[in-house]
Amino acid sequence: MKKMLRKCSGLLAILILFCSVAPAQSEESCKASAPAEVAVGQQFKYTVTTDEKGEVISSDFGKLEMVSGPNVASSTSISMMNGKVEQNTSYTYTYYLLSNKEGEFTIPGVTFSFDGRVVKSNYVIVKVVKAPKITQQEDIRPGEDWFSWEYQMPGWPFSSQSQPNQKRDKVQIDDKIGKDDIFIKAVSSQLEAYQGEAVVVTHKLYVKQEYRRYAIERASFASTDDMWLEGLDLSNRAESTETVNGKSYSVFVVKQTAVYPTRTGRLTIPKLTLTLRVSVPATVNDPFWGSFSTTRRKDVTVTSNELSLKVKALPGTRSDKTEVVGNFTISSNMNKTETHVNEPVTLVVTVSGTGNLHHITAEDLGIDFPADCDVTYPRISGSISAKNDLVTGSKTFRYTIIPRSEGTFLIPGTAFTYYNYDMGTYKTISSPDYQIEVLPARSKHSSESPDNGSEKKPKSNVRTYKI
Repeated sequence: MKKMLRKCSGLLAILILFCSVAPAQSEESCKASAPAEVAVGQQFKYTVTTDEKGEVISSDFGKLEMVSGPNVASSTSISMMNGKVEQNTSYTYTYYLLSNKEGEFTIPGVTFSFDGRVVKSNYVIVKVVKAPKITQQEDIRPGEDWFSWEYQMPGWPFSSQSQPNQKRDKVQIDDKIGKDDIFIKAVSSQLEAYQGEAVVVTHKLYVKQEYRRYAIERASFASTDDMWLEGLDLSNRAESTETVNGKSYSVFVVKQTAVYPTRTGRLTIPKLTLTLRVSVPATVNDPFWGSFSTTRRKDVTVTSNELSLKVKALPGTRSDKTEVVGNFTISSNMNKTETHVNEPVTLVVTVSGTGNLHHITAEDLGIDFPADCDVTYPRISGSISAKNDLVTGSKTFRYTIIPRSEGTFLIPGTAFTYYNYDMGTYKTISSPDYQIEVLPARSKHSSESPDNGSEKKPKSNVRTYKI
């Protein structure tokens, strides 16, 4: 009897070990990486690689600032063995991060939903060190700046290497960039807002039109605990032209951000700092060659003006006070109202309008699903951008519901409450209830097939999520 107990306990230990190892295996399909060491103010890549395409539920970069992301790319490898062709596709989610302080920082990771499975990437540690001192010198390539050859070729009759104190000191180079030739202007859609209300901050880069070649080398937009910052889509932003104080500029929207204040009072919106590499027209006065024009490449750092925001508390003393502010509508649909045990149905809920759409979560919808139904974490998608100085768009939550017993089930609608700044009051919007008839499970040998509109049955390792 004791031997049997020892064998059972041994088997139980193996089972427990297997179960504890299983989650770690899922982590392998969601691997994060970043450089071990970077310099202060240096942008670096933080990537997460997955074996399948998923929905980003949340991202946590700790105390590091996210400059942009995610940029999603895929790669496919094809192999053949014993006449069998295998194709594997991996997906890479790339973010650009930076820190303006030295220290050792932990990046907690990104959380994904893969057809209802919730998986979080591994954490990564990045060491941020003091930036090295850069010697002030012009970055000139032979051919781009012809006169530089005179001082770079050994043995040239009047080269700086042969006569360093005779000719070089007499050469004069005029390549100055005027104080107002390049600058950034920050504009806020409003100067007062409620706590949690979306404010659009637009950063425009002004470049004097004579500077035809330039590129942004580095960008810094500091994070703050007073606000939640979310970058907006700039894919449709085109170059424009403006005249300021009699000067003609090429104007680019380089960054547009949805700012959500997290506390009340007078808050300061972070400044944007850019380092650009510019090809500057230059005039060279040389005693030997005479005067001629060329171009010089120079690094220029510009910082935007400071903006402040007066943040007011939401009115009222409601116990269920929400931080979702805007003007929204809600809609929903279900792909079918009749199914069989263990066969899924899909519920889709979409919130549209203007306001802090980024803040709306599955928990805000508060749908109370029946106890005999398993519900996967919703697949979240949407399109959010700035239009007429407002954050606008939609956010969609797609739930997969799997009934585990037969009968009639009521899927209640959502009652979603937010503060409507147009009406100056709280408003509740709701979606309709749905009723589904669940028939007995299909026989394995039944010739009857599921409805054409039904979805594939989720994998057996689907993780249930209860709202």
